[in-house]
Amino acid sequence: VRSTTWTEPLYGEGAASGFDHVLLQGGNEGVEIVEPAHDNEKKMIEAYWDADEIFPESRLASQVEINAKMDGMVVYVPDRIVDDIP
Repeated sequence: VRSTTWTEPLYGEGAASGFDHVLLQGGNEGVEIVEPAHDNEKKMIEAYWDADEIFPESRLASQVEINAKMDGMVVYVPDRIVDDIP
């Protein structure tokens, strides 16, 4: 739903948050053919994660199209270090 008073992220509109940050293991044939991250996806990762938590393998899980060649791929889900609590 979009209006001047209410904005809600909708699935299917591209990267809406950076909470689904994952690292895709390289060396898997399926990972090699995944479409590269779009600018919006990179911006969401950078907005939600610190520079030392972002790697070349960083992707948003919601933006990676799964294919059969990814069978056996390892996906790492990094812990978020809560560092903004006083």
